[in-house]
Amino acid sequence: MPAASSFNRTITGTSDVSVDDAIARTLTVARDGYGEPDWFDVVSARGFISNGQVTHYQVTLKLGYEAASKAADAEDFYFQRACGGRRPPGNHHTIEARL
Repeated sequence: MPAASSFNRTITGTSDVSVDDAIARTLTVARDGYGEPDWFDVVSARGFISNGQVTHYQVTLKLGYEAASKAADAEDFYFQRACGGRRPPGNHHTIEARL
C-alpha cells in the first residue's frame, strides 16, 4: 500500500525471451535511472506474433517509490546523467530579457 509520501512512475520495457524477462529488464532500467522501486504493478503486457510464433514481449509497469527523498535522488541522478553534473560556464540563464 503506497504511503502518503510516495510517488509513481510508469515505464515500458521489452524482451524477445518472455514476459518475465521483459519485467526483469524494465526493473533493471528503472533501478539504473530512478533508483530501487519499492513495488511494481503490471499495467499491460502484450506480444508481437510473426509466422504464428510470439517474437517479442512488451510490458508496461507502474513503479512505486515510498520515500519522498528517493524522488530528490532520482531527479539528481537524472540531472547528473543528462548533463554530466556540470553547467556551461557563463551560462546562468536560458531566457534573455530585451528592452
